[in-house]
Amino acid sequence: MWNALLDLIYPPNIKCIICNRSLKINDKYGFCEECYQDIRFIGEDCCDKCSKPFNKSVDMTICQDCIKQEHFFHRAVSAVEYYGKVKKLIFSFKYHDATYLTKYMGDMMIEVFQREELTADIIMAVPIHFIRQRNRGYNQAHLLAKYISKELDIDYYKGYLIRVKNTEVLYNLTKYERKKIMGKAFEIGLNKDIRYKEILLIDDIYTTGTTVDHCSKVLIEAGAKEVTVLTFARGI
Repeated sequence: MWNALLDLIYPPNIKCIICNRSLKINDKYGFCEECYQDIRFIGEDCCDKCSKPFNKSVDMTICQDCIKQEHFFHRAVSAVEYYGKVKKLIFSFKYHDATYLTKYMGDMMIEVFQREELTADIIMAVPIHFIRQRNRGYNQAHLLAKYISKELDIDYYKGYLIRVKNTEVLYNLTKYERKKIMGKAFEIGLNKDIRYKEILLIDDIYTTGTTVDHCSKVLIEAGAKEVTVLTFARGI
């Protein structure tokens, strides 16, 4: 019913989800031709561990960051690069109540999940602190996780992970500063058994990987078999 209501308010494939221009073609992603040309979809030329895009001339499978630092997650995959008009799209999604974008972004993430032949027993979302959620009104990662859970028919454990530290905005911080601030920021919030389970952890952006790495550490310590991270965008 909620999806049907959103389709009435924001009819799909009528206007571009980024620039709001009328669509000349029926594009499943909701982009006009001009905005589509600005989108950098992540394909094969990326790190096998974290999906960091490579220059096509680079002959390697793992990026230098992943070589230097071991991650707690098994793998991280993303749909698009955090570049150009994608930044505007995510900003609207996170801060301007554009929650109708959940379907478009979620569908692109599902395509990546299926293309990469990923598997999962449980879906979880990267949590935000309750104060930030109260001010914003919602957690964008929860919206994506809930939608993807329904479409893939995989159980969603809402509230299993909780954020106990209301950390400052991490956008302009270095990886070292992020790692220091994020220490002990997450805890287990639900008494559910995840031992030997494969977890699919959902967020909107993978930047340095610090946040999802700390979440993955908590989940692995709770007994999870492995954690795969799925985000809409990947920082470059």
